Amino acid sequence: RLTIPSHIGKGSVTRTRIRPGMEIMYTDITYEQDMKLHIQEACPLFELSYNLSGEIYCEWNGKESYTDKQMGNVLFLEDVQVYEEKKAGVPNQLLEIRFAPSELLNYAGDLSEKQQMETWLRHHRGNIDRYPDTAAIRKCVSEIIHCTYHGTLRRLYMESKALEFIALFGESDGYGSISDSMTLRHDDITNLKRVHELVQIHFEQPLSIRELAKRVGINEFKLKKGFRELFGMTIFELVRIKRMEKALWNMEVEGLN
Repeated sequence: RLTIPSHIGKGSVTRTRIRPGMEIMYTDITYEQDMKLHIQEACPLFELSYNLSGEIYCEWNGKESYTDKQMGNVLFLEDVQVYEEKKAGVPNQLLEIRFAPSELLNYAGDLSEKQQMETWLRHHRGNIDRYPDTAAIRKCVSEIIHCTYHGTLRRLYMESKALEFIALFGESDGYGSISDSMTLRHDDITNLKRVHELVQIHFEQPLSIRELAKRVGINEFKLKKGFRELFGMTIFELVRIKRMEKALWNMEVEGLN
């Protein structure tokens, strides 16, 4: 447990090492000033996080993500620098469950299951993706944070909860239905094209994945996976392209800096 210096803020970071290749981090900090961090992800890391309070903005390899309170993310990054912003004056409470990919693959029963899990991991590689917020996941998060066991019993309990968390995430993420390619029906393509239009209309104040999915009547998983497959880029990448085009117009035509 690391208590941060008073000139940075109030609070602490608690790390629970379950076993090699599996750990749980819980951050509860109120910063004195807005934090701007550069974090180097050096080793392969598959991480499930749940943000209880505070806001987090991330940028990496030209991609962006914004995390508000009561939002969960899955990230699988390796050898990449992440720029991160967190705001001062509000509690920043974040639970992170981290796995080495090799540790997850140990749960595969045979070659077919291993290939299925590798496809699932590959689907999230290089990204920070939002996953659906469910009552079961919120309950699991609360039980991890408020664990009252100590010593061996604590490690046993936390390990069981970490595995429960990833099982709940897999269920909400469509594990078992993810493949390297997705079969898109005619109405799926129509919906995704409408999303493409909405993103271009609202690129200066982007709509969330949840709002886009709600507007066109498509689930969030199919939206993210299908959009990437149909247009060869993520929604965040399209937003960035449109912003760069607007910036170029402002410089060349409007004469702005």
